[in-house]
Amino acid sequence: MDSLRQDLRYAVRTLKRTPGFTLAAIITLALAIGANTVLFSAIHAMLLKPLPFRDAEQLVRLWCEQEDFPYASVSPPELLGWREHGRSFSQLAGVTRRDLSLTGTDTPERVRTGRVTPNFFATLGVSPARGRDFVEEDAQPGNTPSVVVVSHGFWKKALGGADDAVGRQVVLDGRGYTVVGVLPEGFSYPDMAEDLDVWVPNWLDPQAHGNHYMSVVGRLAPGTSLEAATADLRRVALVIAQPEPGQKPSSVRLELWQRHLTSASRPVLWTLWAAVGFVLLIACANVANLLLVRALARQREGAIRAALGASRARRVRQALTESVLLGVLGGAGGLVLVLWGMELIRALLPPAMLRVTPLELNIPAMLFSLALSVGAGLLFGLAPALHTSGVDVLPLLKQSGSAVGARSNHPLRNALVAVQLALALVLLAGTVLMAQTLRNVQAVDPGFDPEGVLSARLSLPDTKYGTKEQKVAFFGELLGRLRALPGVEAAGVVNDAPLGGSNSNGDFTLEGASPVEGVRFITEFRVASPGYFPAMRIAVRQGRDFGPQDTAKSEPVLIVNEAFVRRFLGGGEALGRRVKLGWSDTEPFRTIVGVVADVRHVQLTEPATPESYAPYEQLPLQTMSVLLRTHGAPSASVAAVREALREVDSQQPVFDLAPFSNRLDRQLSRPIATARLLAAFALLAVVLAGVGVYGVMAYAVGQRTRELGIRLALGAHPRQLLALVMGQGLKLTALGVGVGLAAAFGCTRLLASLLYGVDAGEPLVFVGVAAALAAISLLATWIPALRASRVAPSVSLRSE
Repeated sequence: MDSLRQDLRYAVRTLKRTPGFTLAAIITLALAIGANTVLFSAIHAMLLKPLPFRDAEQLVRLWCEQEDFPYASVSPPELLGWREHGRSFSQLAGVTRRDLSLTGTDTPERVRTGRVTPNFFATLGVSPARGRDFVEEDAQPGNTPSVVVVSHGFWKKALGGADDAVGRQVVLDGRGYTVVGVLPEGFSYPDMAEDLDVWVPNWLDPQAHGNHYMSVVGRLAPGTSLEAATADLRRVALVIAQPEPGQKPSSVRLELWQRHLTSASRPVLWTLWAAVGFVLLIACANVANLLLVRALARQREGAIRAALGASRARRVRQALTESVLLGVLGGAGGLVLVLWGMELIRALLPPAMLRVTPLELNIPAMLFSLALSVGAGLLFGLAPALHTSGVDVLPLLKQSGSAVGARSNHPLRNALVAVQLALALVLLAGTVLMAQTLRNVQAVDPGFDPEGVLSARLSLPDTKYGTKEQKVAFFGELLGRLRALPGVEAAGVVNDAPLGGSNSNGDFTLEGASPVEGVRFITEFRVASPGYFPAMRIAVRQGRDFGPQDTAKSEPVLIVNEAFVRRFLGGGEALGRRVKLGWSDTEPFRTIVGVVADVRHVQLTEPATPESYAPYEQLPLQTMSVLLRTHGAPSASVAAVREALREVDSQQPVFDLAPFSNRLDRQLSRPIATARLLAAFALLAVVLAGVGVYGVMAYAVGQRTRELGIRLALGAHPRQLLALVMGQGLKLTALGVGVGLAAAFGCTRLLASLLYGVDAGEPLVFVGVAAALAAISLLATWIPALRASRVAPSVSLRSE
């Protein structure tokens, strides 16, 4: 212990004597260790830490797997069939969202509402903090739900946190509901984009075969694997399937719930952690080179210590004490950067997951940072310590102090620099690929124009707008007022607006079409009003738009998109064909009167799928999005929209009132943040690699000063000396770039899932980044080479 304290005091004195070296090493390590700590914190929160539910590893997310829709919502009959015939789950629960309005107050408020099967909370393993859970009797066929379970936040805000809240009534959409339970503080359902306020029991209609609207989560039976459960439910799906003759029946898709929730973030996080891991290796190589320079310059000191009886192990330990101290100081500096870095990384993570597993600097992250600091210190300190402690002592003692360490072309130093160049090239190639991906995503034509559009969401209460005529009258009057506003170009409504996170689909029958073996007739389904397509500038390719003639009493009509025509009509004539949607047995055949352009509805990077639109007056729904195209800035119309809505119904709340371009910004936020972070890491890597090359060449020139002076004195031209030094740098550059190209060619394949519109092996990318890095490396070589060629021979000869 005494010898360790001595080594530590000696390391502190040594670092104090070289403040420039110490500061440079600490800053380099702080950036690398801090970045690694941030990424570990994100990976721990998203991927390693279990969800905050009982036995969370048993929770599974389920979908109906359909032709063209591998992640389709589930219909009530499917969920009922899985429950009845499946043996792999102890619980299966369904949930959907349909907001209500809190009325009976001066200002109506939107209440974010989830409609769930009575066993929903039991499936998650969550019990109310007050009151009771739902029971089966709360959701009986034909009965309107009369009870609710509320969130802790709603209990505090709307019910004042009263002890007697259970049993009290709240008025939602003009109907009274009895509060039977209050959920625990902190409960959040991460499959929803935002926390919900109220939960209502939902009855499953066994006849709603074409109505796919539910999200389903299940709890595996004890001892059941995901693979066994998948095989079991796929068998069940065949038993309960009711496809048209010759058509492929729906199947089922299962994923562990946590894996599903983090599916979009997982490849990004692992890629960025690999990137910051490369940065850490480059930083370690850089600091190792600095330590090697100092160790070579202090070899005679080490020889004297050895002659006085210090063993090689003691000398290695002393050197490692210094390097580990540097690593710990760098890690401490990195912790200061972690809090800032966490704000950057949050843009890459799903907000819903951040609600249940917040990103924070916790004990595991701090322990990881400490372990990484010590490990990095050992990594960059071990090679210099072993190399310099293993040299022969007697020759060093016989040399003069100026002669020690005169070897200029040290293989270990060259290898460390080559490693830095190779790793920097890998990062640079990945950054360029991500930048091209971002450019390609931004250039995607979504099929509509988001600029200049204001969007809002409305959900009409059953008690006030229970009939089709009342719904049609409300939106008809509202759209009339909106179109009359100054600066409004067009206005319309649709049930599922693009990039909004909501979607609906269902089966259909195509009149006169022969069944095609293995093909399921299924389409995404929209309800839209006249004015919707002009408001979004969705082009009408054939036929006509909806108009005032499309009323509840007129011929049932339909508009389809180009993907529908390609998929189901072979690209042939669509106008006049008749389609029957499978929502109910009473649904009539609808005549196709128009074909519109394809729209990227869910993701910009996903191709358009078959879509069909019915006119709002013929199939009115309660929850709709209002789209308003203005000549000026959309935000300038917010007050006017609110006033128009107040004039139609002062008790109707509006939500998600914002420029439509915000949805596009959210779509682009992740690739933009990923590209920026990779660019920052690549820039740091290139700077460190350039500094490493410069340091090696500057040291080499310094060690060869006498040799270069003799060459000049014997008549060598300065250009010859410049070429001599540049040749050494060129060899180093060729080695690093060559190894980096081979490594980049393999590593960028791992980015394939994150790329769009660019090949992971794009030759121009590799050629470009190799040329750029080689130019930086040769520039770092040229500076010391030029300085050496300009030194007078007399000065060079006197330097020794």
